[in-house]
Amino acid sequence: MHISGFHRRLLAPLAPFVLLATTLAANLSYAEPVIDQLASGARVSATNGCALLMVYFHVRVRYIGHFPQQHGEELRISLQPIDPSLLGQLRQVRREGVLVDDASLAGIQAVTVTLDDAAAVGPTLRIQFNRPVTYDVGQFGSFDSIAVALPRPGSSATCKVSDFANSNAVYPNGAARDTTPTAFSNRSKQDAGGSVSAANMKFIEASMDEARYAIKNGRYSEAIALLQKVLKFPENRYSADAQEMLGETRQRAGQIAQARADFEDYLRRYPNGDGTARVMQRLGRLSGGGNVTPSKADGSVGAEPRRDLGGIADRKDLSTWSMSGSISSFYIRDDSYNTLKDISIAPNPIADPDAHRLHQDTFLTNFDLYGTINSDQLKTKIKIAGSDEHRLQPDVPDTDRYGISTAYIETTLKEADVTARVGRQTRNTGGVIGRFDGGVVSWQANDMFRLNALGGATNWSRYDAPFKDGRYLYGASIDISKVVDGLDASVFAIQQNDRWLLDRRAVGAEFRYFNNNKTALGMIDYDVHFQRLNAAVLSGSWTFEDKSVLSGTIDYRRTPYLSSWNALQGQPFLTLFDMLKFNTQDEIRRYAIDRTPVFQFATASYSRPLNDTFQVNVDATVTRLSGTAPSGGVDGILPSGTEYYFSGQLLGTSVFRPGDIFSGAMRYANLADSHVYFADLNLSYPWNDDIRISPRFRAGYRDGKYIPLKETTVLPSLLIDYRWMKHLWLESEIGSKWIWSDAAGIRSTTKNLYVTLGLRSDFSTDGMYRCAGRLAPCSGVLFSAPQPDAQAVHDRLYYSDSPPNSEAPPVTPTFVLEGGARYWRNRGDNRYDYFADQTSTTRVSRLSYANLTSNSGEFFFRADARRGLIRNIFLKGYIGAGRIGGGRLYDEDFPPFVNLYSKTVSDSSGKLRYGSIDIGYNIYTDQLFRLGAFVGFLSWFEAVNANGCTQVGLNFACIPPLPRSLRLITERDRWSSFRIGAIVDFNVTERLRWTGEIALTSTSQRAQDTHYFTFGDDPAKGRGGGFQAETAMKYQVTDSLGIGVGLRWWHFNTHAVDLYGQLLKYRTDRYGVFAQASYRVNWGDFLIDQNDTP
Repeated sequence: MHISGFHRRLLAPLAPFVLLATTLAANLSYAEPVIDQLASGARVSATNGCALLMVYFHVRVRYIGHFPQQHGEELRISLQPIDPSLLGQLRQVRREGVLVDDASLAGIQAVTVTLDDAAAVGPTLRIQFNRPVTYDVGQFGSFDSIAVALPRPGSSATCKVSDFANSNAVYPNGAARDTTPTAFSNRSKQDAGGSVSAANMKFIEASMDEARYAIKNGRYSEAIALLQKVLKFPENRYSADAQEMLGETRQRAGQIAQARADFEDYLRRYPNGDGTARVMQRLGRLSGGGNVTPSKADGSVGAEPRRDLGGIADRKDLSTWSMSGSISSFYIRDDSYNTLKDISIAPNPIADPDAHRLHQDTFLTNFDLYGTINSDQLKTKIKIAGSDEHRLQPDVPDTDRYGISTAYIETTLKEADVTARVGRQTRNTGGVIGRFDGGVVSWQANDMFRLNALGGATNWSRYDAPFKDGRYLYGASIDISKVVDGLDASVFAIQQNDRWLLDRRAVGAEFRYFNNNKTALGMIDYDVHFQRLNAAVLSGSWTFEDKSVLSGTIDYRRTPYLSSWNALQGQPFLTLFDMLKFNTQDEIRRYAIDRTPVFQFATASYSRPLNDTFQVNVDATVTRLSGTAPSGGVDGILPSGTEYYFSGQLLGTSVFRPGDIFSGAMRYANLADSHVYFADLNLSYPWNDDIRISPRFRAGYRDGKYIPLKETTVLPSLLIDYRWMKHLWLESEIGSKWIWSDAAGIRSTTKNLYVTLGLRSDFSTDGMYRCAGRLAPCSGVLFSAPQPDAQAVHDRLYYSDSPPNSEAPPVTPTFVLEGGARYWRNRGDNRYDYFADQTSTTRVSRLSYANLTSNSGEFFFRADARRGLIRNIFLKGYIGAGRIGGGRLYDEDFPPFVNLYSKTVSDSSGKLRYGSIDIGYNIYTDQLFRLGAFVGFLSWFEAVNANGCTQVGLNFACIPPLPRSLRLITERDRWSSFRIGAIVDFNVTERLRWTGEIALTSTSQRAQDTHYFTFGDDPAKGRGGGFQAETAMKYQVTDSLGIGVGLRWWHFNTHAVDLYGQLLKYRTDRYGVFAQASYRVNWGDFLIDQNDTP
């Protein structure tokens, strides 16, 4: 796959007083890291009736307040990046969905980040719940995350973020605990003291997950053993849950006396715990009802005792896995109409009253995939996030761009507490500036020190290929925990090279302070190569008892950070090595310093709740950007001067209807050249449980200081969020912007219309498998069946010599493979225009291959996984070939390159071959409908010969006609395409099925046009995009044999430059009907319950 380089075009700000960093980033974006996306993911953990939502970011952010304060169905958290200049470099979508792992544990419907260009304080994190809920918001441990604590569905616990910050906090309300042991107790007085190391906490977390899974599948003895291990550790945040789960599990297993003792132990230790009421009810039933019949895995009473598995359930070599993800696709359009009128000159009666410009016309598709594999020795994480940007504007050089923002695998050795992460990742500590391709190894030497080493290459954009610029980095850092209570620190050293040339060498340190109501961050970065201070930052916040928050930042930094690459700005060179041919290293060092201004920034904000309904926020910001010196033929930049920004905001909840959120804001900016005033009104209105409507109105006025400038801006918009199904959301926004400007006698009117329409879907799955030994590759993960009866039979076959039970339940396949043969009757058209140079200004000739009819045969297959870690993943493809005949070539040449217009006709014939391979995931499946998404690769080759020649134009070429036995031209084309698409299957009847598929392609073309009697071979290569679509009706004659008919259409547009530096624009189509026959086989059968649907 080819990933093109990318220089991002920044969106025009909605208001001109946005932080000066936006302008700064626009001027210096070449050397700044392109963030593309603010949030990196989120996950939920739960204990003792409370859940903790952690939202992670690619950049460090500071929490400055939230609303509503304590309770609601929707929560909005105001954030500010520690580096404010990064705001201007985020991706094009104003809102981005955040994938939440285990969202159901907290009852979370959706998490989004709003990137509002008009907001002076930064982005807003928006969290929607499936019920009214109380919550607590804060930061702890790191500035690249935000924490929200809330009760789990059905729980009435009071949950605080600070309780999760302390690993020894057992449950939220902080009740006193009695550690007196009782009969059958798994814990002693000695067990209750001491602390739990980070490595042991990871082991405890894994054991709790495995115990829950074992209970779910009826393996009670296995769950009891795991919970007993957890309870042998000193008191920690999982102890109460483990104690309650142990009693419940023993009750289900028929161990009544032990269960009663465990429940009594719980009440002694946690008299005010979240589970106290439940435990008292269970204990009362045990005391009054005598013996209780063992229950099913679902908890129902009266089931038959679970049959003995011969000790298999007591094995400790279990591993659990999970996989979750999301996919979204948005259509974005931004049109503008502009009229200009200079009142000092006479009007032009034929001027275009609406000069139209299309800024953006794009389909943007994003996907996220997160997976974990957890055992008692290892914990592995896999994360992939990427996007496809399909641009529909005419004459755009790259219609499709594919990017990967995150792609890494991380493994932790729990016993040694060593973590290694390899791939494309983001790191904001240790001197690393954002995203890079490489690896990080961390070792927790003891409770205080963690050692880190890293190596790799910088990555400025998700659209860049790995190691694209050859800028390699390596470094080391030491993290120091609990220097004093709540205070952590780090020191680092890092070096970055452009091959052998030193690019950056820096040392630095930072501290992070967290307690229940205060946070602080300090950071310094000094470049020892340039002998300049890169950055010094001090940021913090203080939450008072009345829930008001005071926060502030003082920031001094060079932007971008000093590096040798900064010297390239304004120079006619693409690389430093090109520049070294004309300049010395000392000159490059001086130019880099000259091209790097200093940005100074200070801000303070204060938020205070007035009552349960309203809250007020105020903030003030001052900025200054230094100038740059002229050198090396590049002009300098004047300093911006000091600029000031002030804003006040009133927030209200349940003003018009329970659950709504209202905001009104006033902003003022004193810029170097003007004064700006702005008003902003916004309402988020819950129409019903599934639909939320958000109208918004913004208006601004700008008054010039030194020039006669009057500018008025009005921006109305409407946003609609619709929760269509449990895991599917629709979002649409339509807005307009009017700007009326009068500058020095020139009046202009600009009208913008923007539309965003899209959908987002989440999915998740999990399971369990067994490993044969510590060093085994655990290939069983590919075949595991999560149903308890299936697991039992599998274990007997794998671990025991005894034969399985002859009365086996029904079977379902682990894999389904369908393959067959297909006949494709198709027709093709291939046309390209040939221009005089690399622009499309002057056309030289056009070759049109028309009616290229082919009879093609192909083999195809599709394999679906139905069980295990890769369930719902499918692999499909086809390979085919055919002969081409009956076509015509129309060869046109245009004046002035020929005296008279020429058009000749030739007979065409040839051959084609093609093949495709795709891997995908079934996002949604039920009895009637299946929706899948896939990525893949297509290779397509055609060779066409043109014989004979007849003139039908005005020229004298091919007069008299040349015979058909004479070959004049051969055109050879090969298209290599990366594709991303969706496939839908719908069962019309029990045996009749409709299938539809569409894929967008990013295409690389290699073409060779050979004219045997003129200039000979003319090779060319280029890029473009297009689509492939097909639909079919399939009939299942038997359970294995099927037949079908369908339609297929391929369409590509590509641009290429040939050997002579001339532009070629290709348009290629191939379409037709096909008939097929297929055969389906199943293998890897495991036994499952009767009611399990594959």
